[in-house]
Amino acid sequence: MDFDLGLTWEGDDYCQSLSPPISVAVDSLGRVLVTFPCAAKIFEGGDTFLTCFELDPYSVCQHLVPFYPFANLDDWRVANFSLTSGLSMRALNKFLSLKAVHKNMPLSFWMAKDLHVHAELLPSGPRWKFQIIPTMHSTKEAIQLYFWDAFDCVKALFNHPFFEDKMDFTPFQLFTTAECLMWVFMEWMSSDGAWDMQVSIWTLHGINSQTLVVQVPGVSMVCGVILSSDKTNITNMCGSRVAHPLLISLAIIKMKVRNKALLHTFLLLALMPIPQFIHLVPRMCLVLQECLFHQCLNIILKPLKQAACFGRMMSDPVGNLWYCFTHLVSYIVHT
Repeated sequence: MDFDLGLTWEGDDYCQSLSPPISVAVDSLGRVLVTFPCAAKIFEGGDTFLTCFELDPYSVCQHLVPFYPFANLDDWRVANFSLTSGLSMRALNKFLSLKAVHKNMPLSFWMAKDLHVHAELLPSGPRWKFQIIPTMHSTKEAIQLYFWDAFDCVKALFNHPFFEDKMDFTPFQLFTTAECLMWVFMEWMSSDGAWDMQVSIWTLHGINSQTLVVQVPGVSMVCGVILSSDKTNITNMCGSRVAHPLLISLAIIKMKVRNKALLHTFLLLALMPIPQFIHLVPRMCLVLQECLFHQCLNIILKPLKQAACFGRMMSDPVGNLWYCFTHLVSYIVHT
């Protein structure tokens, strides 16, 4: 059985047709699984999570003391509890000052500030960036944007060891019978969108007066990106503090995994500013806020836009390299 994508590449001297054979399989339920032909090529030389961990400047100390920068297992357990408990700095100081803690648990830190200094020595993922956003309109305070590098977040998710067998790398179509009359939609990779995007990166991708960018068939893959944002009230009685987090995840992660909040498949990408504009027409303040929101999105997503145009190499959890195009496939708002 052959499958013709109907794609041609027209050059000055030739016209080459792309008609690779389709891959068909049958699952345990008798359904027909049709995968995109030669959707991506695996390259060697990638880095696993442990490889990146070994590149940490304190890796030598970690070989000598497995729980570095903490002294021992008990020291690490108390630190892990304190850092993940959600306690304030004041509450942590009160807990660490208890006599029972001093007597029964000789720790390497006795104040919350010392604990956070220790935590800063641990290997980290993407780091926060800060930028002042200029505006032509008056605001009550300067507009500050805090964000992570978007491509670093995508790489962190793509390389996470927990998702080793929980991602789809190739678009597919699932049918109930061999006649392919009823199409079963399960994951995003089983949709028309994923299939069409994979087709699009096979074709001529971009031409200008200086460069010709042509994607090589069978090399690149679609790495769909999901964004989610919603304003969140932090305090209602004390100043009405509001935050506007922007989250990011991957559409190639299987849905049953991605929908579980405890698995942390969504990363905090940015804290969107919520400015208070000063304008003679009150309703214009909302318009200015929306314009600023899109301006900040343009800054945050610039690395992903470049990767969507030209592609970037990323390592999967087992150390294989994939040539990925980070297309935005979904934006969830008011969650």
